[in-house]
Amino acid sequence: MSVESSIHTLRRRGRRGRSAEGPSGSPAGHPDTAPSNLLIVSDLHLGGPLRPVPTADPDGPVRVGFGALKQVVRLDRALARFIDHHRENGPRGGGGWTLVFNGDTVDFLHMDLRPDGEDAPAPDGDEQLYGLSFAAHRAVWKMKVIAAYHRHTFRALARFVEAGHRVVLVVGNHDVDLWFGDVRAAFVEQVAAHADDAEAARAGVRFEPWFFYEPGRAYIEHGHRFDPFATFPDPLAPLATDRERYLAPNFGHFGLRYFANRIRSFPIHDLDQQGLGDLWRWIKRHSPRYVARAAWQVVAFLWHYGRATARDRFSRRRREAATRARRRARLRKFAARYGMPLGRILALDGLRRPHIGQNVFRLAHGLMLDRALLLAAVLLGLAAGLSADDAETGTWVVLGVLGGSALAWWQLDRTRPSADIHPQLGRIAKRVGRLSGAPIVVFGHTHRPVLRRLGRTRWLNPGAWEHVPRHRPHPIDAPCDCPARFGMIDGPAERPQAHLQRWCVRRGAPHEVEEQA
Repeated sequence: MSVESSIHTLRRRGRRGRSAEGPSGSPAGHPDTAPSNLLIVSDLHLGGPLRPVPTADPDGPVRVGFGALKQVVRLDRALARFIDHHRENGPRGGGGWTLVFNGDTVDFLHMDLRPDGEDAPAPDGDEQLYGLSFAAHRAVWKMKVIAAYHRHTFRALARFVEAGHRVVLVVGNHDVDLWFGDVRAAFVEQVAAHADDAEAARAGVRFEPWFFYEPGRAYIEHGHRFDPFATFPDPLAPLATDRERYLAPNFGHFGLRYFANRIRSFPIHDLDQQGLGDLWRWIKRHSPRYVARAAWQVVAFLWHYGRATARDRFSRRRREAATRARRRARLRKFAARYGMPLGRILALDGLRRPHIGQNVFRLAHGLMLDRALLLAAVLLGLAAGLSADDAETGTWVVLGVLGGSALAWWQLDRTRPSADIHPQLGRIAKRVGRLSGAPIVVFGHTHRPVLRRLGRTRWLNPGAWEHVPRHRPHPIDAPCDCPARFGMIDGPAERPQAHLQRWCVRRGAPHEVEEQA
């Protein structure tokens, strides 16, 4: 069975009728002029399952499995029902919704299909081996393909904005390709193609390259610029300085392309929550030859990443004055865009974390290579102490080496760039709330739902929908355990309320308010 016939079969099995009625209440006001009723969904990863099935041969044929297609259809159906439900059911206080997709909405990174040359240039040798490059025209092609697989979602979005609601896409790291204007245009045109009023559909979709902001109410940012393994050399302009219309080098992007696209059995989801035990279990499941090939791909990935990062760093230094001037101008535009003083924008920008490839020492530190060097130094020190002619001197040398190495180990671990930034986001949310004046600060990226009051700031993370298509549906009459959650911000402008709510995929309706603040 072909890919197209497979997905059409799955859609026919799950097709349900949809009401064409509009929402109750009036259209949402513009966020710059009136407070909105906000729906917030993070980390949908549309198109993410569109990857070839794992095989023992990395050079084998690229084939998307039936299970991956099934996951795409499940997510497409669940999201379309979510959008339609809120289109038909307006906010309790009247008005319309502003649906904020808080980053990683479209998964340009995980998606690994390739054109055949008819509708886009065929992959060259490097792309055939590692997957498509990070060029703008490749992201445009991916956008069209993902929209075709998720056509129910784009139809639902068209109905949603035609009914007077609005859609805002905050850019994350998996959909950083939306920085390219033609990629944004491709997204909008995919929505407009399903609308009766194409111009109304185009006007109802908006993009936020950094954060979405309503003064005195809410600050919404994806959060990847605080993650050294997911951020870019300049998160406010994540484009290469030495290659026109290419993304700048990024550790996560290069790891996916030059390692995971070759070693397809390696897990790519929630890597920040994986440990050495998970790695060891993966090693035990594979043959020594396959593990050796994976180790070689790690070397190849680090070589490609290091070379590209060094080239980008050299290019930035050569254009340092011009780069600094452009960045300052860009920050002024952000200040005007969000209606904030430039000083606050500078302070918010200053919260970002430097990327892992900022220099060789930071990269070695982040990859824990310093531990190997420290252990080698300890062994040499112990050998020197044990071979000393004077026993007392040797004892002091051994004690000094052990004590110094323990202190160095503690200091290195204390300052090590962390791949799991979720524990840090609460402190960052408090600072962002203080700087922006927003009582509610929303982050995504970590896939872990939370709603917590931190002094005057409420920190909300709606979690992720990435696991929805892999979750086994519960019986219709059983308690809901669906992993889909969303955030909601409503209430009067002077007293906004934040809610973290579960969405029941099985029933196609909100299940319960888990937390509110």
